[in-house]
Amino acid sequence: MWPIKVLILLAMFSAAFAQNPWPPRLETGQVWNFTFEVQGQRFAWNVRLGSAQNGIFEAQAQGVDTRAAQVAYFADTLPGTNYKNVLVFDFKAPSTASSFASPFTCLIQPDGKGTVALAGIPCSATLGSAAAGTSGSSGAPVWLKEARKEPVAGQTWRLETFNVTWNLTLSKAESDGFSGTARMVENRSGEALPTDWAMRLYYVGRTLRLDVSVGQALISCLLDDQFQNAVDGVLRGEANLYSQGQQGSRGQSGCRVVLNPR
Repeated sequence: MWPIKVLILLAMFSAAFAQNPWPPRLETGQVWNFTFEVQGQRFAWNVRLGSAQNGIFEAQAQGVDTRAAQVAYFADTLPGTNYKNVLVFDFKAPSTASSFASPFTCLIQPDGKGTVALAGIPCSATLGSAAAGTSGSSGAPVWLKEARKEPVAGQTWRLETFNVTWNLTLSKAESDGFSGTARMVENRSGEALPTDWAMRLYYVGRTLRLDVSVGQALISCLLDDQFQNAVDGVLRGEANLYSQGQQGSRGQSGCRVVLNPR
């Protein structure tokens, strides 16, 4: 008879291999959570696989920006390289304002380790924990749930950045967050700004992306994993100012988000 500890270890290893099969089985509707970090800044996307032709899936990546992508597994040598037996994520240039405007390609090896081609930057991609056809980040980040501060329709949050304060109304639950309105309640920027803005909250893996926009102006605040701040009810991150239709940030600032202040 096998000792109980040995049986437990075998079960753990079996579960690990079952959850991380190689080669990966790509299917339409899957959502992969993709991340990489450069110069201390973390970038993350949810990559949803669409239709496929000859094993190459057209995909939509939603996260710190929105961009098209292609995803494929190459058992044989990847054309133009010495790589084989790799999972390839090929991201196009973003279609929305972005602080990372370049297209790029990530190669994932059988051990799960990935590298951005030509840059040597580590990258990672994990299949969403939900079943195929649903997003792995369809809910709020785990740290926000554990802090019991998961957003709820009807709540009002407060955003402070670029010397401006907005009250954000979470009006409608979306598949990847919330949409709503942002009303400016304080302006110390020295600029004449409209009072009423649109608001969009995105779940991107373990990151929250909070956008407020009006006309051609878009301010995007990224809030990475911060359990204790969530418990305290105040999140802190970095914000970028964009002009819609133009690449690159027009300015940077810290951002502060108060969760459902009373």
